[in-house]
Amino acid sequence: MSEYCSVRVWQLKAGASAAELEMLAATGVAEMHRWIPGIEQLSLVRLARRSQASAMRYLMITTFTNHEAYTGWRRIEEEGPDYWERYASVFMHWEELARLVEEYSGDSLPLMGLERQEQPGIIQ
Repeated sequence: MSEYCSVRVWQLKAGASAAELEMLAATGVAEMHRWIPGIEQLSLVRLARRSQASAMRYLMITTFTNHEAYTGWRRIEEEGPDYWERYASVFMHWEELARLVEEYSGDSLPLMGLERQEQPGIIQ
């Protein structure tokens, strides 16, 4: 069974603080994801700007144990704000700072692990 990933592209809204968004991700968003079963990793990638005039963009990458965990997370995303006050508060604040631009999901296909094989002629 393979891992499943969600990749979202978020764009910082005009006048919003990148530092505030990054702090909210590191504290509030990460805190909420720790309580959701099946999430293995959460990462935020600050994308390089195309130009000084362009808005800052981020990739939020969530890795799940499998597709079922992803489906459960989507259900929590939809229903959570109705019964989980802290969750609603964090994500309302998130959406005040950034807007969702694109979203992708699918099976993760690991191409290289942490264990690197020694190659002939390379001194380590």
